[in-house]
Amino acid sequence: MIGKTLLTATAALLALTSSAMAQEQVSIGTSSSGSGPYVNGSLMADTISQAQDDYKFSVQTTGGYKDNLGLVLSDKVELALNSLINLEFAYNQRGEFGEVEMKDDFKDLRYVFTFGVVPHNIFVREDSGIKSLQDIKGHAFNINVPASFTHGLNLELLEAADISLDDFEEGNVSTGQVFDEVQNDVFAGGSHIYQLGLGNAQRLSSTTPVRYLDVPEKVLDRMNENYHGLLVPFEIPANTYKGQDEAVQTFGVAQVIFTDKDADEEMIYQFTKNFWENLDSLEEANSSFRGMTPELGAKMYGMEMHPGAKRYFEEAGVL
Repeated sequence: MIGKTLLTATAALLALTSSAMAQEQVSIGTSSSGSGPYVNGSLMADTISQAQDDYKFSVQTTGGYKDNLGLVLSDKVELALNSLINLEFAYNQRGEFGEVEMKDDFKDLRYVFTFGVVPHNIFVREDSGIKSLQDIKGHAFNINVPASFTHGLNLELLEAADISLDDFEEGNVSTGQVFDEVQNDVFAGGSHIYQLGLGNAQRLSSTTPVRYLDVPEKVLDRMNENYHGLLVPFEIPANTYKGQDEAVQTFGVAQVIFTDKDADEEMIYQFTKNFWENLDSLEEANSSFRGMTPELGAKMYGMEMHPGAKRYFEEAGVL
């Protein structure tokens, strides 16, 4: 009897192992550990892996959104997160993306879908005395890692606000690191993209009084002259963070999943299908996905959509 039970258990274990080995491994490029893209990518990977049996999705830390373009094109990852701005600019070879040696390769990028809009957050220590964007002058203030998407966006923000890099002490740490640095008073604050209620931001506000700053409408209008209108107004609701008693007016950056033209069509189809069919659970787990619909996700922005994603959206009656 013991021998029969052992054989049965062994057979079951072998079946599970065989099933796991049969799953194709798919990597999703995100950003630094603890950042908003990393959190979003991890949730998508876990949810979609559990929703089907053919593919096992896992996240990979990266140097950020700009690095993700090269990682996808060099097949280091099969999928990656990015901002709509970065992807649209690269695909259409706008600005600096039209000046690099690999510019023609960007036409091999393929849009999968938009999965959310994430606010740009300007936050400062309450004891810094900073009450507006102009007040960062003379303080140590973090604007992210050079060459990252957020750093480039911050340079545009500062220029639109008529603030020079010489006006403050520039900090260059990632979103994943900045909260500890602000808590330890290394920086008076930072300017970063992350979803509403990000855990690290919540922890900071629970231990250190912070203030979130408005982005003036005229500053956003100036930025959109260079971003082709792709930045959208965004309101951070009151009480999103401890001590934040009033709504904050800022802007949002659409977030996308992308791949390249050679990505497996069935894999992209399954990823797309299982994302949208499990949107309710994703929304419940993370505010980044709230308010999204397949119609919004499939909206085109002058880029070519991957056939696998297009197949799902056509079946869903969206395209």
